[in-house]
Amino acid sequence: MREIYKAGVTPQQKMVGINQKFGNTGIKDQQGTSRIIYDTLPSGTATTFRFFEDSASRSFPFTNTGSDGNKLGVGDTMVIESVIFSILDVTTATGRLANYYNFTQLVNGNALAMFDFEIANNKVIKRVTLSEQNSGYSKNTATEPSDLELETQIVLPPLLPYVLELRIPGAISAPAVGEIRYIQAQIIGTGGIIAPRTTF
Repeated sequence: MREIYKAGVTPQQKMVGINQKFGNTGIKDQQGTSRIIYDTLPSGTATTFRFFEDSASRSFPFTNTGSDGNKLGVGDTMVIESVIFSILDVTTATGRLANYYNFTQLVNGNALAMFDFEIANNKVIKRVTLSEQNSGYSKNTATEPSDLELETQIVLPPLLPYVLELRIPGAISAPAVGEIRYIQAQIIGTGGIIAPRTTF
């Protein structure tokens, strides 16, 4: 979690404020938590990927959204603070993970890739390029940064559908024989979940 908040508001404060506008006034009494929600799609020759759309039809380890799919459950909420894209190779015969790559390793022109994020068919992130995942541009000190820190905290309220659309400048290279290549998106941040007994 960030130690400095540019807007002077913590993720928890923003989560409470936005949810109160939706009439979810009990959010301040919920259990705070850390959330990582991910979805994985086969790369093939595609150059556009719509993550979380129809994710209820996929299962672990390709997504962790469960039966709620691209909606948070009743009473759940989340502030998205960063996004990670990565590439996975899965062995066809066994279904086991063979390789895991940073997005920058396999996507040519990766700094030109861009993504949008929609909540209830409204774009809340529009045409953000992934230049920050390139070590030449990143604020991250890692040689191959994998996370993209958002400049604005985006709140996901409960029960509203969300989709992350990624567009890349060219198809991802093919995997080794006997493997299937996938691309994965993770949204990371602070969350709130129902705490019927107490808040820890």
